[in-house]
Amino acid sequence: MLPVLCYGDICADLLIPYGQALSALTSTVDPDALTVRFSHGGSVANTAVTLARLGAPALFLGTAGQDAFGRALKAGLESEGVDASLLTLKEHAMTTMVLLVLDEKGERVPFAFPRVKASQHDVTADQIPDDILTRISWMHSSGMTLREDPAAANQLALMRRCRGAGIPVALDVNARLESIEDRTFADNIHEALSCCDVLFGSAEDELCPLVNETDPDWAARKLLELVPMVVARRGEQGAAVYTRTNVYASPAFSIPIRDRVGAGDVYDGAFLAALLSGYSPEEANRRACAAGAWCVSHFGGRSGPTLQELRSILKD
Repeated sequence: MLPVLCYGDICADLLIPYGQALSALTSTVDPDALTVRFSHGGSVANTAVTLARLGAPALFLGTAGQDAFGRALKAGLESEGVDASLLTLKEHAMTTMVLLVLDEKGERVPFAFPRVKASQHDVTADQIPDDILTRISWMHSSGMTLREDPAAANQLALMRRCRGAGIPVALDVNARLESIEDRTFADNIHEALSCCDVLFGSAEDELCPLVNETDPDWAARKLLELVPMVVARRGEQGAAVYTRTNVYASPAFSIPIRDRVGAGDVYDGAFLAALLSGYSPEEANRRACAAGAWCVSHFGGRSGPTLQELRSILKD
């Protein structure tokens, strides 16, 4: 099986359990829960790791700095079985750092540094091999790298090439309303939609703003005019997969929540791994919801399950 090309962001996450610190004012909290922790992150990198853990080959293409964080992130991908040969570490780039402040429910408020010219946006054309289309089965990317050139322009060009060659393309919107209101980003995301086979997004926060709708169901159906499959993630309400002939809904799996970092990224990886294994969109949705549940019950965005762990939730 040829790998899924995962084009996009990789970063160093710093998880700050502020909600747990507030709880400690009125109740006893395990000191371990108050620890600020470093984690490997980046939405597309998290998806690549999930694919690899579930037995689907993944090839990551992106940029980080030639610094301690960048070297650790590349080693982290390799240790998970992801092909990191197309992750370029550049001397002039500063590896992106994301501070993730966690509230009492494990929801995250992110603060990224640097705000502009982050390493993830420095993907140049010479980093993309001429024969890349012969080496991959799918392309997966996100809106995270559609905000600035050169990464945005090269992502769109590669998506168009994949579409022309019949290679399926998946895209996670990965942008809230404030990004969608940016004209350059809005233009880029709508061009990306024209190349998409599968669109992932948070129903209320991402899909609705894309088409100026307040109802997630209507938003997904409107997006089907542009994309043949729309996946609307709804957190504790599970997820729904929309095609032009059916809607497949799956409830969320009930599981204790530690933090919600990376749950959508893990969902994406599990969904794509299921499609690659021949599962229907309906079953892919169920398996992806289970993988997302496993993620939120563990620490950080690289908490996707192995195939054995996924089976333990599904009770296959």
